Amino acid sequence: MLSQKNNFNQTDDNSLIFFSSILQKFTTQLMKDGKKSKAEKILKNVLVKISLKGYSPVQIITLAINNVKPLIEVRNVRLRGKSFQIPFPIQISRQIVSAFKTIIKCAKSKNSFENSLVDELINSSLYQSASVKITINAHKFAAQNRLFTHYRWF
Repeated sequence: MLSQKNNFNQTDDNSLIFFSSILQKFTTQLMKDGKKSKAEKILKNVLVKISLKGYSPVQIITLAINNVKPLIEVRNVRLRGKSFQIPFPIQISRQIVSAFKTIIKCAKSKNSFENSLVDELINSSLYQSASVKITINAHKFAAQNRLFTHYRWF
């Protein structure tokens, strides 16, 4: 019984470590002109506002990232004088960063940044935000150009 309890605690620690690394990436994406303390305050206020609305901040942010992150991106490759838009798979770290960028970009278009970021995170965790639509459109565009996948070089 004791060994099972220790294994359970280890998985919790691993998930918290993963979540803390995600929060560090999120603060670096929120940061402007090297003002990390201001970005940390914004993120702290966002987490508090999510918890005040009755949601778990850990679950909301992880679901929002999983729903928004793109699996494929389209790159321009020039061959024989013509440029082709070729779909490429993305690494997981780049998927997470691009998910944060799209969430922040969609939240900036509204009035209050913190409140709009909270709404964007909650709605994207429920598949209802503009950032989810952006990634769905990117996947559709990559599916349309899958004819050119044989031009990839890996």
